[in-house]
Amino acid sequence: MLRTTRALGSTGTTTTPTTATRVLTALGAVVALLASLVLVAPSAQASVIPHHGTYSGVDHHGQSVSFSFAGTQMAHFTVSHHVIGGAHVSNAMWHETCHNGYCTKGQWTAPGHVSGYWRHGSGSWVHFTATFQQPSHYVGPYMGRDSHDLRIHFRFGSGRVTAFSVDGVSYGDFAVSSGRFSGCQHGICVQGHWQDNYYVVGHWRPHSSSHWINWTANAYAT
Repeated sequence: MLRTTRALGSTGTTTTPTTATRVLTALGAVVALLASLVLVAPSAQASVIPHHGTYSGVDHHGQSVSFSFAGTQMAHFTVSHHVIGGAHVSNAMWHETCHNGYCTKGQWTAPGHVSGYWRHGSGSWVHFTATFQQPSHYVGPYMGRDSHDLRIHFRFGSGRVTAFSVDGVSYGDFAVSSGRFSGCQHGICVQGHWQDNYYVVGHWRPHSSSHWINWTANAYAT
């Protein structure tokens, strides 16, 4: 409320805020600040762009935790060699997802850091943290098949896929960046990326065709 006073030697009056009014004004400013923080928090979370690749860490009991992330899928969530499964990722998090009685949930707190929980059945949630692992792809030969059962073969080393071949015909080399390679040369176009350090998936097509053919390849020792 306002208190009315008469100034000395003056016929008018002035109004000055009381202590209660000043307190209410200060509280209003605090409420407005808190409201702005609540509005900012979701957008800050949404701005996290997760790294694609492999993550590993530990849970509250000291057990190893690992999984992979690509596109919109968290896959192969594993606790101490027990594979639980994957989940759909949206806005840098996945909600509670269950497979065969085991459940997980988690969110990225930074592009390369995940905090979450897992549990078995109706048991208590167990907290875990995991961090992105810089890829260390197997250096050497890879071999596999495409969806037409044609043989895929190449080598990886010094940041390059070399002698990429389909059914025994070599189509040259491709530079690798962040675990991915692509390009068109010698009559074909090729795309590929590592899903883990020893397994590569991709597509190829004749340069004159728009139809991509899927392929997979695994590292092998010579």
